[in-house]
Amino acid sequence: MGVKLDMFNTQSDGYARGPGEIIFKEGDPGDVMYVILEGEVELVIAGGQFEILRAGEPFGEMALIDNSPRAASAVTRTACRLVEIPEERFLELIQDSPYFGLQIMQVMAHRLRKMGALAASRDRG
Repeated sequence: MGVKLDMFNTQSDGYARGPGEIIFKEGDPGDVMYVILEGEVELVIAGGQFEILRAGEPFGEMALIDNSPRAASAVTRTACRLVEIPEERFLELIQDSPYFGLQIMQVMAHRLRKMGALAASRDRG
């Protein structure tokens, strides 16, 4: 995808997940977003692979912005180390670092465009 959150490069904590673990399911409520410190996470929509994310990439941010259920499922592809960012910390990051907010908007725009293209291709075929 390309948008990586460099501000977490020096983060030494986080928690480990093994390959094939479900982080959240489509439709679940969401009160945290995540940033991948190590490993790969697969985003799945309607049972199909949507995107593969790697170190530095965030996911789960939409649920913090609109308090809606998760739009996708997230599953670890490899062993991972993740940082959880609860809503309160998310809001602090946006207030303290407008660039963080811009990066999150870029992530969301990319995924929304990709979801729109996926939906259009399903409608055609």
